[in-house]
Amino acid sequence: MVEDLNRIGRATGTEAKAAEMTAALTARIEVIVERAKDADNHPSVLHVEWADPIMCGGHWVPEMTELAGGTNSFGDKDTGTLKLDWDEVVASQPEIIIMMQCGFDVKRALEDMPLMKAKDGWASLPAVKNNRVYVVDAGSYTSRSGPRLVTGLEIMAEMIHPELFSGLIPESAALRLFGDLAKTG
Repeated sequence: MVEDLNRIGRATGTEAKAAEMTAALTARIEVIVERAKDADNHPSVLHVEWADPIMCGGHWVPEMTELAGGTNSFGDKDTGTLKLDWDEVVASQPEIIIMMQCGFDVKRALEDMPLMKAKDGWASLPAVKNNRVYVVDAGSYTSRSGPRLVTGLEIMAEMIHPELFSGLIPESAALRLFGDLAKTG
């Protein structure tokens, strides 16, 4: 994404502005990467890009997870979105679940929570038991390649390592689910 901004700057004769922008974005990324190196653990993260059928985030999302100090439950930076088998999801025992349905804001993504909560084994997942289920405004911060992906990275960093990061999540950009919002019953 950073190189794309530089390319656009060259094509439009605005190289200096593009360089300024990319330097600022790169600095923000480097802060996350450096601080994430101090993490004692690298929790497994499941990114739900679609709830039914269940699909995980691909493309740049796995790389964002790694930069933020997490480990991907499924997918890597060289693959696109993957359709998942729910039994494999349960077997993977994700420590963190980030609901980031493609193009959805937080309110719309919450509408899919009943689909997730109805799945066999949902309540047994470590992420659910430990209140580590989050909903993100994917339409703004994770679904589209652009400068806001850096804010998406900052959001993920705070979700994955709240002991290292705080105050990075813009208001209305994400929600942590507790109790009945995340669990069945």
